[in-house]
Amino acid sequence: MAKEPRIKASILNSAMVFVSQSLGEPAITSILTSFDSQELSGKRLLPSDWISEQTYRDFLLATAKYLASSSNNKKPREFFFEMGRFTATDGINKYYKSLIRMFDTKFMLTRSPLLWGIMHTHGSLKVEPVGKTEACVYIADLPAPCKEFCYTMEGYMYAVAELTKAKVIRVEEVECVMEGAKRCKYVGEWKQA
Repeated sequence: MAKEPRIKASILNSAMVFVSQSLGEPAITSILTSFDSQELSGKRLLPSDWISEQTYRDFLLATAKYLASSSNNKKPREFFFEMGRFTATDGINKYYKSLIRMFDTKFMLTRSPLLWGIMHTHGSLKVEPVGKTEACVYIADLPAPCKEFCYTMEGYMYAVAELTKAKVIRVEEVECVMEGAKRCKYVGEWKQA
């Protein structure tokens, strides 16, 4: 029997901090009580803990549902993009700083599959450089896909590029498994600093 897909708790912890700061403490309480998760009930998650990909997906979907039902005027795509930016910056600054080389976007692109492997037990990330200032990033075999995850990945990739001091022009998902593609494909473009 295959092991259940897992993700580092540091990602969920950062996402919960973002939601709490953006929407307030009552919102995070409402979101967490809207779905059943044994992993989140009554215990503090250490950043190095592993949680199920399904729990992370449930959190994203519950957050989207909360956004849709509240009067906060936050658009889901932009909200989850900003969540991804926050999650990347928070996680890298707290736990993975040694994996970032400032001012070297090309080096960071080669490190991205390693970062994926540190934070996920399943799925894969592949980077394909296109010239000196563009790359395609492919995410395949994600066990619990949802559009909210895709939006957070756009923000996550954007923030990682910013951390290398690249002047990001865009990060955009151009193919998605949620729309029938075999894998999610993101295009990133930047200007060198």
